[in-house]
Amino acid sequence: MGQQTMPALEPSVSTLLEDHQLILASNRGPFQFHETEDGYQTKRGAGGVVTAVRSISQYVSPIWVAAAMTPGDRRIAEETGEESIEVEDASSTFHLRFASLDPEVYRKYYNVISNPLLWFVLHYMWDTPREPRIGASEWDAWHNGYVPANRQFAEVIAQEIRKSPKSPVVLLQDYHLCLVAKYLREEFGDVPIQFFLHTPFPGSDYLRILPEQMRREIVISLLSCDIVGFQTNRSAINFLRSAASFVEGVRVDYDTGVVEYDGRLTAARIYPISIDPAHVRRLAYSEQAERELRFLQPFFGERNILRVDRIEPSKNILRGFEAYGLMLRKHRELIGKVKFIAFLVPSRSSIPEYERYQEEVLAAVGKVNLQHGTDYWRPVEAFIGDNYVRALAAMRKYDVLLVNPVIDGMNLVAKEGVVVNERAGTLVLSDGAGAFEQFAPMPLWVSAADVQGTAEALYQGLTMSEERRVAMQDRLRSCVESEDVAYWLNSQLRDIELLIEERRRGG
Repeated sequence: MGQQTMPALEPSVSTLLEDHQLILASNRGPFQFHETEDGYQTKRGAGGVVTAVRSISQYVSPIWVAAAMTPGDRRIAEETGEESIEVEDASSTFHLRFASLDPEVYRKYYNVISNPLLWFVLHYMWDTPREPRIGASEWDAWHNGYVPANRQFAEVIAQEIRKSPKSPVVLLQDYHLCLVAKYLREEFGDVPIQFFLHTPFPGSDYLRILPEQMRREIVISLLSCDIVGFQTNRSAINFLRSAASFVEGVRVDYDTGVVEYDGRLTAARIYPISIDPAHVRRLAYSEQAERELRFLQPFFGERNILRVDRIEPSKNILRGFEAYGLMLRKHRELIGKVKFIAFLVPSRSSIPEYERYQEEVLAAVGKVNLQHGTDYWRPVEAFIGDNYVRALAAMRKYDVLLVNPVIDGMNLVAKEGVVVNERAGTLVLSDGAGAFEQFAPMPLWVSAADVQGTAEALYQGLTMSEERRVAMQDRLRSCVESEDVAYWLNSQLRDIELLIEERRRGG
């Protein structure tokens, strides 16, 4: 594909990057190391957080602190000690540091607390009359998993701060690391710390699912940051209300989005995450994408509804298939003509709730095909696996893109689709997606639980006039292109630069 050209940074932001050392931290790193007979093989890290945060590394070489997840990662961590490793790819240079957690600590931190407990709370996913049941094993995982894992991340970051030749700026990523800021602030009073949450932040009433100690420690730690970034205004307001509800002695200014606590000011800011449109288009029209389109051609119908999702409960996949089936029952003339193409990526299969959900999704596909298929036509074509380029190639050809999560931090599929689609395809978007706030007003928006409304929206999307479809796509595409990943990055670094300048002036 050649060298990727990134949009330019603002001058003040470029100066910030030249004068300061960025230290990123996330659970998953940009690369994983796998041992081979000849040494090590690197594999790009997966996941939305890594994909988004990698964009920073295309402008500057940050130090990236991540958990050692493979035997190769742990071996590298042992061999390098407190030194970072320089890793390069086509467009980025990383200085990687591993937090080498004990495997049992990592299991408790990740598989018991981060996922599913915190993830399900952040996404309103618990069946609250029945779950969760926070008992001895969950408390043990908190005290002997999540807390020590966050302390160890903080210590590795602290090592990098102490030896940095430049003034450091710390960027913490996502719910796995909610407690890191508190531990860092105990030693470093003035180091700028920003936390960015890639998921939604729930309302204070729902956050009460967590025991008082857990929720207070999380909120107080976030109040140790200078800036806490969210995807949407709704999440930012939820955080402000949680601070007011759970922490004594706070003063919340809802107009400015600033919380005063323990002599510090914490700003809640909104940074809707996005994509690099040029890079996405390059992938969607690459040679590999053309091969994938030739493979997919026999599976397409005359018209196509498309979805691309990880197989997890928050994505609302079951209701999407149910709505499609209802549409076919009400509009029999579409049978044999309108197919549902689904690209579904298995996710967190070690967690029982996810394993059950995947079984339910596959059963839903079979049910629609049994009820509405014929000897010569299959309504739903489901591709299980992770093939990003194939999914992008398919996005070029949809007539309707269905993005109907119960709740999502942002959902980049909605943005990728409107950028690469070449058929003036329509977007059916639920108001639970973070993208809804950025795209509003939306002509085809739905409530996630409204199966009948979703079925009607799918039909409207298929039958909408070409003039309206083109106008809708043009507006959404313009929104993505004007507020792309560089805009997301510039917005955050600009606020950090203003913070540093205010401190320099003694403000």
